[in-house]
Amino acid sequence: MTRAIYADDCLKVLNDQNILPSGSVDLIYLDPPFNSKSTYNLPFKGKYKDIKPVQAFTDTWTWGSQQDEYLKELEKGFSTEKLADIIKLTQKLEKQTHSERVVASLSAYLINMAVRLIPMRRILKDTGSIYLHCDPTASHYLKLVLDAIFGEKCFQNEIIWYYRGAGVPKNDFARRHDVIFRYTRKAKSYYFDPNPARQPYATATVERFSHHIGNVRGEHNYGEQVLHPEGKHPDDVFTDIQPIAPSSKQRLGYPTQKPIELLQRIIEVSSKEGDLVLDPFCGCGTTVHAAEALKRNWIGIDISNFSAGLIKERLRQYFPALSHDDIEIHGTPFDLASAKALAEKDKFEFEKWVCGAIGAHGMFHDPGDKGPDGGVDGVIEFGLFKGLERKVSKAYAIVQVKGGKVTPDSVRALGDTVRKFGATAGILVCFNKYIRTVENNRNREKFKDLTGTYQVIQGFTIEQLLNNEKPKLPPLTFRKDARMKGDLLGQGVI
Repeated sequence: MTRAIYADDCLKVLNDQNILPSGSVDLIYLDPPFNSKSTYNLPFKGKYKDIKPVQAFTDTWTWGSQQDEYLKELEKGFSTEKLADIIKLTQKLEKQTHSERVVASLSAYLINMAVRLIPMRRILKDTGSIYLHCDPTASHYLKLVLDAIFGEKCFQNEIIWYYRGAGVPKNDFARRHDVIFRYTRKAKSYYFDPNPARQPYATATVERFSHHIGNVRGEHNYGEQVLHPEGKHPDDVFTDIQPIAPSSKQRLGYPTQKPIELLQRIIEVSSKEGDLVLDPFCGCGTTVHAAEALKRNWIGIDISNFSAGLIKERLRQYFPALSHDDIEIHGTPFDLASAKALAEKDKFEFEKWVCGAIGAHGMFHDPGDKGPDGGVDGVIEFGLFKGLERKVSKAYAIVQVKGGKVTPDSVRALGDTVRKFGATAGILVCFNKYIRTVENNRNREKFKDLTGTYQVIQGFTIEQLLNNEKPKLPPLTFRKDARMKGDLLGQGVI
């Protein structure tokens, strides 16, 4: 079974034929940046909204020397000359020359997408499909790029995902849809099974043609009415799937997160059990979550170290039978030497890796920004199980990451931060050589629920993290759904 997460630029992974040989992938879904000219953060859906969140990515593109090199490569390739012409036409339309460095460059966005879409065509099987999720910001330009790479005859659908939403602009129609382009590797010989996406017929249709539905095998055309025992053939407008509500248990606080129902539909109609599904911009892992649930093999790629850990914890939570060894993670620290190297090279990426791997659902503060972070690098959400009624309440543990020296003052300051923000616990993550400093200077307060007694301030080492250990917190993830009691039963709590 292939279950692999790569913390890297997808361009590097897509071009590595040892990882992704030609014709090896059955289905690609990508939800890349949209050229929205916006900044997306890693918010946490808790009570610490006054703390400045960390940027997940900035969806603003500029033309530079790297884009010059990309364009030269496209111009040299016989099969990519058309792509180069599209990029140059876009530059002309936005009145940009190669020497100019303008903010929010559409041509820079398109060429960065193009050089990643080219290897995606290479790795698709002849029966494979690719779904590119975007919005109207640049969809019409992206279709030109897709036509040039996959061929106009391989364009199959422009799917409209229509959804409800809050807020209505005063002087505009309300914006209520995304666009999903579906292309195939071959124009005709591709896999597609409409049955999982069939919808119920309208009541009037059922009443009028009820004597025809399901009376013989297959689909039947009575006049213009096509009837099938499992429902009507799916349309290219999805109206029955809604965005994730702010209070939903699905929501991980990750920007641009899509509902799992959307990915399940795409995966079910364009792949079979055992097929390989790839998401090159996998974010918080909704695609790989859906693929795992539907018994597909999968590969997820995201440039963020935080995403890799978040996805692994998400899968371990929803699929408890998975062990640590069942999910491969590439590109993040795997031993003490690589962890130290990352801490020395990039303090922020080190913190992102730790927070993702330890199970934090949010991060706060960028070391490159001025201003204090309040002593909060990440937050872990968990459930306190207590009281005569044995109810579960939401609780938080503040995570503070130290890639270098730990002082007595920093340990005591964590206790102050926990009290300041009304958290239940505080976890200071450091290398093992400093754990004695933590133990000697932390306060001795404890908290408890029906699952046990726990230290309010805890030391946790990078060595423990590399050994797949977790901080000592109540074992229940806070959920509002009916499965919560089942979780408690499974853990032997009740």
